[in-house]
Amino acid sequence: MKHHLTIDRFRIWLAVVMLGVITLGAIWVMEVVRRNAGDEQNRSSARAAPDYYVEKFNFIRLSNNGKANYHVTGERLIHLPRNDNIEITHPQINSFDENRTPLHLRAELAVVSQKSTTTSPKREHDEVHLYDQVSVERPEGLNSQFMRLETNYLLLLPDEDLIKTDKPVFVKTSTIETTAVGMLANNATQELDLLSKVKMHLKRRVKSAPLPIK
Repeated sequence: MKHHLTIDRFRIWLAVVMLGVITLGAIWVMEVVRRNAGDEQNRSSARAAPDYYVEKFNFIRLSNNGKANYHVTGERLIHLPRNDNIEITHPQINSFDENRTPLHLRAELAVVSQKSTTTSPKREHDEVHLYDQVSVERPEGLNSQFMRLETNYLLLLPDEDLIKTDKPVFVKTSTIETTAVGMLANNATQELDLLSKVKMHLKRRVKSAPLPIK
């Protein structure tokens, strides 16, 4: 009888030991999964966090033909490695070319999607997205009149010398005020196309009083 009790106890203890091993194994697996998830989250956070920034910067952006054509300044520039984008706070972008009237662009924020062969899909050209209180101003020149454009979003394509938006715009010249939805401007040809819902207001010219005849 004692011999049978010893075997029964051995079987009970063996079951307890096996249960403990299984429990410890499950805890170990859960811990490994948790650590891997934490490491992956940390790596993801690291990729999402800026890897460098510059305060009070300015630089010159070169065109494809090697001529300097955009001077960019801003309060703060940060680089995001996850998507290789650059964010600029309070950007000011000035185009300049000896053969054209310059453009002056301002906004609250600019996001630069750089030309890249590593992103999916590949980026064939640089794209500059301008957000919030965006303005484009062209001073009066020899071959152009004063023009100011205001909107909340613009896309600047430096390689193509194009500026466009699908948002409402307000355009002001010395004689005309215009509202529209959607716009395409070609800085190379100095042409501006308003795409839809165009409304124009012609300003009246104030006639000067005739000089008294003496």
